[in-house]
Amino acid sequence: MRMEQSRTKHLLQERRLLFSKAKLKAVSRTSALLSGFAMVAMVEVSLDDHKQSKASIPLVTAYSTLTCLVVGVHLLALMISTCILPLVESGDLLVYEDHETMHIYVELAWILSTGFGIFLFLLEIAIVCWVKFFILMRPAAIAATMIIVPVIILFSIFSLHFYRHLVFHKLSHHKNELDQIEIQLTTVKHSVVNNI
Repeated sequence: MRMEQSRTKHLLQERRLLFSKAKLKAVSRTSALLSGFAMVAMVEVSLDDHKQSKASIPLVTAYSTLTCLVVGVHLLALMISTCILPLVESGDLLVYEDHETMHIYVELAWILSTGFGIFLFLLEIAIVCWVKFFILMRPAAIAATMIIVPVIILFSIFSLHFYRHLVFHKLSHHKNELDQIEIQLTTVKHSVVNNI
């Protein structure tokens, strides 16, 4: 019975390590891609039309601030992933306690990249449309905003819904584990009492 429990525990730990590895790989790809897009957008957007318009100064300021935030958030997530992923892939985190201490950073990178970073990137798309079309074609900027706002809302709803289900699943999984431990303790307690 104890060997089976030990094997089950080892398999769960291995599964969790593989899940962290998959998360870190996804963070690496997503963050590199989105920070690259943000940098290219910053370089490629022409600001010549905004030089004479004082009304667009807050817009350009918001654009540059948001682009720096997008790049910074994704580079932070990418750095965390780049530091931890080689350890996971090489098997240096075979001691499960090491993985538990690193798990906080894995989750932070995951949330930064797939949650906060994508949200900021969607906001940047809206701002880029305004920067690009503010002077020339304001209806185009309004149309882009009318499209991107529902996308941002749907993204937020999906993220919150997914996170809620994930937390519910984790809580029910831990409750089941605690129930199993309680049953095992009760069984051991009864066998000790019967042996006395």
